[in-house]
Amino acid sequence: MKNIWDFQRAALGIAEKDLRAELRRSYEVLSILTFSVGSILICSFAWSGGSVGSKPEVASAALWIILFFASILAFTTSFTREADRGTLGGLKTLPCSPLAILYGKIIYGTALLFFVECVLIPFSIIFLNLELSGRFPALLLVCFLGAMGLSFAGSFVSGLVMFSEGKTLLLSFLLIPVCMPVLIPSVVATEEIIGGSGITEVVPELRLLISFLLLITAVMILTFEFVLEE
Repeated sequence: MKNIWDFQRAALGIAEKDLRAELRRSYEVLSILTFSVGSILICSFAWSGGSVGSKPEVASAALWIILFFASILAFTTSFTREADRGTLGGLKTLPCSPLAILYGKIIYGTALLFFVECVLIPFSIIFLNLELSGRFPALLLVCFLGAMGLSFAGSFVSGLVMFSEGKTLLLSFLLIPVCMPVLIPSVVATEEIIGGSGITEVVPELRLLISFLLLITAVMILTFEFVLEE
């Protein structure tokens, strides 16, 4: 029990450090929000002022494509920032396992992406003319699990490429196939909720998201200790 508590405390401490650093550099969060909201506005103008509201499949796909590219902007600086600034050595000296460092980054990424989603969803409802009528909590649950999945995948891939010269380009390319098990069920679940389904109708998609989280967790437990070694 003590080891679990130490693990959680270390992970939360790293996440808190990253969130505080993000707040001090608020321009990075603002750039992600500007990109996300601007993309929704462009979609609204391109689709004749929200006529896409009758097409849940298009609106859900647009929403998650925007969130995916926003996650690329977020995870470009996850481990890369530590490697570039020379603070990765300090993280390695912490009295915790490498997995605790990774989970701290995952908590940070999940919090950041979910914040972006909470800002983006109201704009999507307004400008894409979405009718949720009581299904907003179900949409938030799907978005939270999707943000967790993107954070798991993005943090892990960011750790894999942090010592590469073209890490920004590699991160973008590698995230596309790795995030497909997250994006596909998230898009389908969002489409069903926008189309009028409740939380019970999207249980299969939620199971797929949870299965992906369990699978990538197993992969990280087996491999991430070696990823931190140059």
